[in-house]
Amino acid sequence: MRTTEVRAALTALFICSLSTGCSPLAPQPDHSKYFVLSPLTDGETSTAAPIGTKGTSNLTIGIGPIEFPDYLKRPEVVTRTSANQLDLSAERRWGEPLDKDFARIFAENISRLLKTQQIERYPWPVRTHVDYQIMIDVQRFETTSDGQSELVARWIIKDGAGKDLYASETSATLAATQGESGSSAALSEDLEKMSREIAAQVIELHGRDVPVSRVGNLN
Repeated sequence: MRTTEVRAALTALFICSLSTGCSPLAPQPDHSKYFVLSPLTDGETSTAAPIGTKGTSNLTIGIGPIEFPDYLKRPEVVTRTSANQLDLSAERRWGEPLDKDFARIFAENISRLLKTQQIERYPWPVRTHVDYQIMIDVQRFETTSDGQSELVARWIIKDGAGKDLYASETSATLAATQGESGSSAALSEDLEKMSREIAAQVIELHGRDVPVSRVGNLN
């Protein structure tokens, strides 16, 4: 190659390097999309279980601890492709850590369903009195490669002294709708289902004149 051709090639390369689209060192466009869970709306609280002989607006509800699988504590959206394999999305991200998003939305759902603003997140101060404590152990909270959301969680309701009153398990699944936010919307509805089940049980326990210790069937 002649000297003039070499100079021309170097000049073209230099000009291209000044363009953000040509330089390998230039910042690459970020195609990430961020998702969050959504709470039930105020209009949806009307379908909650009816309040018994005692209202719940003055209750203080303690929420937590909430145990969450470590494999879900990551920014990437996780999709289960088989019983033993997970796929981490290269572009789809959670807007905040999923375990924190889960806890925040659950607390908001419970507040709306029980019509109480007195929600304490674990750990609360030692001197804080709670009427009921809700503990949750999440087993699964993800979507599958065939477009199904899945929530499996065990939960326990305790009284203010830490005595078990009721224990159960929620298993929820839903076909995710089309669109980029379909998976997060389906998971939000699964979480709503569990929130309603727990709120209904708190209402039932609180409606009794004399609370009875009871542990439900986990099967």
